[in-house]
Amino acid sequence: MKHGIKSGINTHTPGLKGAIHRWMANRLEFILSIPGGRLYRRHVRACQRVEAEQLRVLREILTWSQDTEVGRQFGFADIRTHADYRQRVPVMDYEQHRPWIERHAQGEENVLFPGRPMVFTRTSGTTAKPKLIPITQFNFNRTIRNRGKLWLHNLSRHFPGIYAGKDFTLVSPAFDGETEGGIPFGSLSGIVYQNIPAFMKLVHTIPYEVLCIPDYDAKAYALLRFGVPSHVTCILTGNPGTLLNLAQKADLWKDTLIEDIRAGTLSHDFAFTDELRATLEAMLEPAPERADELAAIAQSHPTFRPADYWPDLRLVHTWTNGNCALVIPKLRDWFHDETPILDFGYIASEINASDVIEPGSNGSHLSVRSAFYEFSAFEEDDQPTRFYMAHELEVGRRYFIYVTTYSGLYRYDMNDVVEVVGHFHQAPILKFLFKGKGVTSLQGEKLSEHQLIEAVAQAARDTGIGHDFFTAVADPELPGYTLYIELHGDPTDARTAQFAAAVDNALCQVNIEYAAKRDSERLVPVRVLPLREKAFDAYRIMRLTEGAFEGQLKWLHLSMADDMALRRMEGILHPSVIPSPPATGEEA
Repeated sequence: MKHGIKSGINTHTPGLKGAIHRWMANRLEFILSIPGGRLYRRHVRACQRVEAEQLRVLREILTWSQDTEVGRQFGFADIRTHADYRQRVPVMDYEQHRPWIERHAQGEENVLFPGRPMVFTRTSGTTAKPKLIPITQFNFNRTIRNRGKLWLHNLSRHFPGIYAGKDFTLVSPAFDGETEGGIPFGSLSGIVYQNIPAFMKLVHTIPYEVLCIPDYDAKAYALLRFGVPSHVTCILTGNPGTLLNLAQKADLWKDTLIEDIRAGTLSHDFAFTDELRATLEAMLEPAPERADELAAIAQSHPTFRPADYWPDLRLVHTWTNGNCALVIPKLRDWFHDETPILDFGYIASEINASDVIEPGSNGSHLSVRSAFYEFSAFEEDDQPTRFYMAHELEVGRRYFIYVTTYSGLYRYDMNDVVEVVGHFHQAPILKFLFKGKGVTSLQGEKLSEHQLIEAVAQAARDTGIGHDFFTAVADPELPGYTLYIELHGDPTDARTAQFAAAVDNALCQVNIEYAAKRDSERLVPVRVLPLREKAFDAYRIMRLTEGAFEGQLKWLHLSMADDMALRRMEGILHPSVIPSPPATGEEA
């Protein structure tokens, strides 16, 4: 966008306060450098003495929680060393923490930690019941309140000018509801986004009200309506699939967007409530010059791309590791080759484990002050013989990670596999690789084998179609899931489609993250390919022929797609099946 051409987004705040806020917003990188520089120097000092810093964090957490029910059960007050901690407290997953967490959710205090949670974040669990992850005020004060200052300051160190214009930042709504005990649950990123200083809100392209729109197409259009005409120099969003989908929709809706920008309106083709429409339209103004510029871009280019309507873009900050790596080449086509796409770092609902990103390594510094971390060798799988502290990790090796947090998670099994790609002083630089066994995640849905089994059983009940042997693969190329299953009766196209729709619907019911990714078109619908009669017998013979032992013959109901797994399943497809290329995200 040419400097001086108005975007049509009204961010003017009258009076002296408004003038001060605008002055500060225009100097955001300098302002962030003051607290950000101080936090970065603290981070460096911690990384120079990782073992001591980690033991300090562990002592602080255990001392804080020693008089809680869990603290007394495990004798936190008597723990003096890491060896004591390992001996007293077992590794535990979410389901083992769930009974204590649910008591907090019902309003009970002093179970996992002193007092009540400040808020819960909600995400998919391994069962049909979502996970509630507690966030305590203690944790917020220690690790969350200032992380944005350090994170953004570090980005601006490596990519000067990212705040020469505005950011296009996508987060989830701060609050989705309350637990039985009256404790809110929602998105921590949304809470932070909603409560930033007033001057920083002038840098955001997206009003918070847009982030809360429930209808996905309406939300996507509103995001683009505010984003496309603006002078965006930085994109911040965790999921590259979301960004790819929005880029595709901007191209699809470009004529409507341009006319709305010209008139200062909001299209009536989408499901906005009257109240929301009035709120959003009050933020919009006619921008005929910007509309002319966008119309010229649309006419002179075969595709309406962010590369062209955001020509000053300095950084795309999103996940690039794990399964997201397969989205990045598709996303790259929408941006200039020289526009950096930087990994978002290792963060999850349970823990923000990295505040400082290392551009050269595609990894992020472990935030050694944010939690206590333990690791086990990936090669040892379910039977680790040794747990490592952060300073003991070796470059090039893969590890499972376990966290003890300021929010009441103790030796919590993240079921994540990370690789050490370097060191910053003594701190490991980590790259997320994939979820551990029994869980797949193409777009952040974290689907478990248990949920798949439950969904298939529910689909059989809903359709009356019986089945025998089945297995499913998560295919990042789609992205989506293919279910190979032996259905009772003749597997006609109609019956197969009916069963596929029922499985897809059931997965939406048992996994809230899967439902969100389907609603936003980041996952395509489940594809069902029927297997031949007595498919398991054929599979068994195939595996034994390959050299598997009869007494150890196992299969996963859910796994990532690989050439061997696909060849096995295609070898036992029903004779009527002619596999065809699945629908892409644009066709679905």
